[in-house]
Amino acid sequence: MSVTLRDLPLPVKVVATVFLLAVGAGYGSAMVQLHMQDSKSGQPMPTVADVIRKYTGKVKFDPANPPPAPVSRLEALVTSDAIEISGKSMAAAFTTDDRAKGDLKFANAIKGKSPDQVKQTEAERKGEQVAFALWIQAPDAERKATYAADKFPLPAGKAPAALTSALKDGDALKIKTLIEARCVTCHSKGGDKEDVPLGTYDELAKWMQVDAAAPVNGYIKVEEPVSITKLTQSTHAHLLSFAVLFSLTGVIFACSSYPTGMRVILGPWVVIAVFADVSLWWLARLCDEMGPYFAMGIIATGGAAGMGLGAQITLSVFNMYGRKGKFVLAVMFGAGAGLAGFLFVNKVKPILDAKQNAVQNPPAANGKDDKKEVAKKPKDDKLVPPKAYVPTTELDRLLTLPPVDSSLQPIAGKPDFNGGDKGNMVAALFEKDKMYKKVMDGDAQADKDKLKARREAELAAIQAWVRAPDAIRKAAYNSDALDAAELASKVDPMFAKDGKVLVKSLLDTRCATCHSPEGKQADYPLTKYEEFEKYLKPLAAATNANPGGLAPIPRAVDEK
Repeated sequence: MSVTLRDLPLPVKVVATVFLLAVGAGYGSAMVQLHMQDSKSGQPMPTVADVIRKYTGKVKFDPANPPPAPVSRLEALVTSDAIEISGKSMAAAFTTDDRAKGDLKFANAIKGKSPDQVKQTEAERKGEQVAFALWIQAPDAERKATYAADKFPLPAGKAPAALTSALKDGDALKIKTLIEARCVTCHSKGGDKEDVPLGTYDELAKWMQVDAAAPVNGYIKVEEPVSITKLTQSTHAHLLSFAVLFSLTGVIFACSSYPTGMRVILGPWVVIAVFADVSLWWLARLCDEMGPYFAMGIIATGGAAGMGLGAQITLSVFNMYGRKGKFVLAVMFGAGAGLAGFLFVNKVKPILDAKQNAVQNPPAANGKDDKKEVAKKPKDDKLVPPKAYVPTTELDRLLTLPPVDSSLQPIAGKPDFNGGDKGNMVAALFEKDKMYKKVMDGDAQADKDKLKARREAELAAIQAWVRAPDAIRKAAYNSDALDAAELASKVDPMFAKDGKVLVKSLLDTRCATCHSPEGKQADYPLTKYEEFEKYLKPLAAATNANPGGLAPIPRAVDEK
């Protein structure tokens, strides 16, 4: 005699029901994570183009708008501006995370030095990055010979203006010494990254390969796809955990009273779809010509897995109970759908609309493409507005450097620390902050540099939020998420999550501590968006002084 879900004791049914609903909730959170991680266009889920780019590094080739030439993995890591060491940047290995010995170590080089001397050392480290990139761009034979000789003649007219003296050999760069000081200290046996050795030329060479940027089947490579290492880790996690999880949901459905053929097909459906999905990851990643087409299939297999799991959960829980139980479940599902719809319309959709608008209509400056203007900036630009910038709102004025008064004229001398006509509030992030002052009064130069860089990034994030269109600004505040990945990598980690700046948390910390009912500036509260709005109205003086529009401000360059 066969036993179906309906025949199980009530406690077993309840446990099975809770398990299935928990799996459904977990899968829903995975979809949210998928949006945050891979949806680059503001759509609820990654588009076909997003998936193709992730697994193949390719985009549809447009002869009228060809993409920039790709660079090697090593060059991209070395020339990145991000402060923290990560899978996208190794720039900090030249400064704050430098592991070299003696005077070549950044912390030793700046110890006890004056601010001007520290700036000179920072410029020399930027020069190292530029010189390193020039060596990477050289032909392979030249790279190999100069590496062996530890002497790379810098190309005329391209040599950096500043370069660490210990790495100079006349007009040449001691390239091997540079690599050993900045890379091999970690990327060698016993180092933090011994799994990626860089101690020989052959080990370096595989990271300097650049695929020819030629269209293949209508697609052209513009970046490195997901790494084999990351794909292996993801495959391991998905196949092991999902095989167990979805086998259990399949077994529960297989014990239902539905027709045998239906149970035979739908029972293993999700596990098979997940296996097919993971297989397509690898096929897309490893097959050059057909990769984009395998990537397209990932959308189908992912959708099949999601629909199959939804069917397993819904059909299984309704099969367990009689009429009264089905009624209770129907009410629960209906309430859940209504709540989900309410949240989508009132919370999710405004954020998606703002994100799509930001992607489709980036802010323009004087009629020029802002993204192109930002891309042309030197890599050592400070995170402050250019001098030509004219603030357009009162709050913008109070956060602008160099400071200007209410008539938008430069303030002579030090501005007042208030919101008055000759006031400026930038100091709230710097010398007026107790923690900042304590660190700056200390002796640890590396800590000073790190904190100053983070506060500069926080200022840039607040400026970017203040100067954004109202819809984007409001959505970012309400969701506590400003879409600025590059700045998110530079601010204090407590103000960053999933590549977004937690802008409301940042404003609460830097502004509301004083501008709240319990603060020193209780008469000027800044604890909710409506209170900020009164200081975000356009200034007539700005309209007259800047008829061509806003000058560009430094902001994260979209790497997508």
